[in-house]
Amino acid sequence: MLGSIIGDIVGSVYEFANIKTKEFEFFNERGSFTDDSVLTVATADWLLNGGNVAHYYARYGAQYRWPMGGYGSNFQLWLARANRRGDYRPYNSCGNGSAMRVGPVGWAFDTKEEVMQKAAESAACTHNHPEGIRGAQATALAIFLARTGGSKDDIRAAIEQEIGYDLSFTCDEIRPTYTWGGLCQTSVPQAIVAFLDGNDFEDCIRNAISIGGDSDTIGCITGSIAEAFYGIPNHLRRRAVSYLPAEMRHTVAEFEQKYQQQEADDRRITPHHIRQLAPGEVFVFGSNAQGYHGGGAARTAMDKFGAVWGQGEGLQGSSYAIPTMEGRSRMAVAIGRFIDFASAHPDLHFLVTPIGCGIAGYRFVDVAPLFRPATALSNVSLPAEFWDVLQL
Repeated sequence: MLGSIIGDIVGSVYEFANIKTKEFEFFNERGSFTDDSVLTVATADWLLNGGNVAHYYARYGAQYRWPMGGYGSNFQLWLARANRRGDYRPYNSCGNGSAMRVGPVGWAFDTKEEVMQKAAESAACTHNHPEGIRGAQATALAIFLARTGGSKDDIRAAIEQEIGYDLSFTCDEIRPTYTWGGLCQTSVPQAIVAFLDGNDFEDCIRNAISIGGDSDTIGCITGSIAEAFYGIPNHLRRRAVSYLPAEMRHTVAEFEQKYQQQEADDRRITPHHIRQLAPGEVFVFGSNAQGYHGGGAARTAMDKFGAVWGQGEGLQGSSYAIPTMEGRSRMAVAIGRFIDFASAHPDLHFLVTPIGCGIAGYRFVDVAPLFRPATALSNVSLPAEFWDVLQL
């Protein structure tokens, strides 16, 4: 399901500023997850835990009220009704929201019939228009066929014959004239063709963004199918997970463990911006020997996660300090002590920030190798930049 989230993040900066080329920075620093990712994770949560899918969409919409780009206006009204009055009636939408959030359904069932039925169920609680249901079913069916060995010709034929979409065009043909369209019937076929035209996972996403339109949602739909067909390169997986808050990361990990059998190591990436911690998580930050936590990650640790002024090293609250200002050799020794500590506390999960690479002035290539022994510990997450160095 992470392919949906990657397509969403990559497309987030181009939703209202379309770019008609495949040459762009893949993970833009201004990018973020949007409502597409929020509701995709809500779908995964529903599949893991059961119940009424509408309740999950309402809860996630209330918890993540202001994602980048916002929610569609009709969905906002539905959220208000659902959360204030318990009124979960659908509103006959054919918007592409039903297709953007359906990705996990394509992974969770072993027969086409179950996939189609659950895709319809996930859509109909809000998008009960026939086109809204059709868009969700088309996306879920493509994912199911891709992950169960279907060729691109198989997928194209099934979508055309069983769903009724016309896929007889290419991204190159529509790129000059395609414009923004938020309906299933004007964006789902285009997203599927972006996958069909691609050469690998990243190329599929680039196709999706390059045609313009509702870029984050088209990217989300394309990414969900491309993941099932190609898989996701580890470096893209690590970057994407780093954008997500703790609850969403844990739901993604639980879903993949149950339905996608991804290796746990692939998910051990520290988020870029940590605003909250799940139970048992520890924020690992760079400090100085005096424990003067005045700025950067150290200040965050003190303000949010229990770091103690005057304590320069070790566990303090839900944080762990590693001194970085006294030279690289002393930092290396302190990192060694941290790794020993993490190894002795498998009940905790340590989120290592890019220590030493801020005020201390070191480069990623200087610090990352010092954490190589930690790569053997399943309870230590490292920044994506450290993983990139260690892979090289």
